[in-house]
Amino acid sequence: MVKRGLVWHHCRHSSDLPDVIVQTADSLVEGGVTALEVTLDAPHAFEMIQKLSDRYKGTAIVGAGTVLDSESARLAIDAGAAFIFSPSLHRSVIQMANRYGKIVVPGVMTPTEIITAMEWGADLVKIFPASGQGVQYVKDLKGPFAHVPMIPTGGVNLGNVSAFVQAGAAAVGVGGNLVDKALIAAVDFEAIKRNAASYVAALREVRECLDGSELPK
Repeated sequence: MVKRGLVWHHCRHSSDLPDVIVQTADSLVEGGVTALEVTLDAPHAFEMIQKLSDRYKGTAIVGAGTVLDSESARLAIDAGAAFIFSPSLHRSVIQMANRYGKIVVPGVMTPTEIITAMEWGADLVKIFPASGQGVQYVKDLKGPFAHVPMIPTGGVNLGNVSAFVQAGAAAVGVGGNLVDKALIAAVDFEAIKRNAASYVAALREVRECLDGSELPK
């Protein structure tokens, strides 16, 4: 997840059809995306987590998003979720993920929520919605919380993805800006693949500039 720096956030309005979700995910993985999040408010969520987890074993990790309670976290883990994302902070969700050794990333916004999440056992924190405060807010948070890995989500696009990483983001979460509904409607999965490759390339370039290390290609 952090190695590539990009998590695709699939939500219920992206597509209601399982076969279209699979085609979309195929295009993203071919474009270099290695972390796929299926939100639990999407139709067939648990089925899709299991299907995609089996399909991309050894190639990409699949997790659950919009996880609001421990029971949902357990069901997602049983379906094969490798990580658990929440839009908000729930101790029971963190505890459930920790119990089964899964990566857990709660949604936070304030400094108090950030430190609370880490004290409760979060692996990373999701700055959500990032569109509300923007790049500067992430940079400001990294001042006192340099040790906390952050994933801004919501409002991240190809134009600002590099700036978020420069501000200190460990990775970014991208949904509709990565997978345009119009491209799905047009059945243009090659365009989705190219878009994914553009994000991966942008992340690779900015990280190499920052630390001189070469990311996986």
